[in-house]
Amino acid sequence: MKILITGGAGFIGKWLIEKIPPEVEIVVIDSLDKQVHRKSQDFAPELIARAKCIKADVQEIADYRESVEGTDVIVHLAAQTGTGQSMYEISRYVQDNANGTAKLLELISALDRKPRRIVLSSSRAVYGDGAYTNGQNVLYPKGRSLENLQRGIWEVCGSEGEILTPLPMQETHLTKPTSVYGLTKLWQEQLLENYCESQAIDLVTLRFQNVYGPKQELGNPYTGIIGIFTNAISQGSPLEIFEDGLVTRDFVFIGDVADAVIKCVADTRPLTTTINVGSGRAVTLIEVVETIAQLLHKKADFSVSGRFRVGDVRHAVADMNHYETIFGKWQPTSLKAGLAQYLEWYLHQEPLNPSTLQASLKEMEQKGLLLAKHT
Repeated sequence: MKILITGGAGFIGKWLIEKIPPEVEIVVIDSLDKQVHRKSQDFAPELIARAKCIKADVQEIADYRESVEGTDVIVHLAAQTGTGQSMYEISRYVQDNANGTAKLLELISALDRKPRRIVLSSSRAVYGDGAYTNGQNVLYPKGRSLENLQRGIWEVCGSEGEILTPLPMQETHLTKPTSVYGLTKLWQEQLLENYCESQAIDLVTLRFQNVYGPKQELGNPYTGIIGIFTNAISQGSPLEIFEDGLVTRDFVFIGDVADAVIKCVADTRPLTTTINVGSGRAVTLIEVVETIAQLLHKKADFSVSGRFRVGDVRHAVADMNHYETIFGKWQPTSLKAGLAQYLEWYLHQEPLNPSTLQASLKEMEQKGLLLAKHT
């Protein structure tokens, strides 16, 4: 078996490659983007030992047809990530995510033998604010208006101003991204759906929630909120939590994510579907901070600022029922157990310089994407 992994030197790719059986041939194409690979623009020795590693942008993938020929499964991880940054580096996200996927499909068209399956790394960002209920009906509200956010009305409201109840994100829910990042991930899905259907190639689209764990890049302030929280708490630095601290997210451990990808790669049944991958549990940002502090035996110096990022969703959690119908019982790592593994790794890493985070926040302020509620 031969697997091509685009973006294979990144966070998910590293974990995935460790879990792939040794008899499987692996080709990795990765640009080693400086924002993600800050310490080195070279492939790690363990990757070089396990896979054929090609340093290239996915938009240049046509140059490497010979290396890709004979691939059975493609795992497409290559993408720019980060909702906030996507709102002002728009062309970069469109080029890397949408055009990069188009270039990958053009390469597949030129191959003598097409892969049997493509596994796409997508995101819960495609759902946008997601589905809500008023107690009777499933609703897809417009989302949170700037006016309400500036007034400190954080929850999603109905047409009469009533607070609505969020529903777990289901694969059948409408997709309506609130960020450029989410939009480009949806374009990836649609490009692949259109192409794979016409070529009779299996397509498994995995919509990941907030992935965290060891080996996550600490130097990228635009992704990885767990790293930002851990950095501040471990150094005793003040920590700002946006809105009222009751934003909820579904944090899924990287080991669980890699296992899910492996299942999709290895399954021999015909399989074309979209699958959520999350823990299935929503937690508030305050709960995350308090859990990290407890595990570090430190007191978290945090304040709830009332500032907010334009494009952020209020609540997100995966419904994992569809995954279970395909692969059986989903038993994710608990947040506390996952954070314990993360912290064991983190304490041996060089911490993120606080100025890096502050620079990213300043950048969002200047672009009008990080605002404060009116007092």
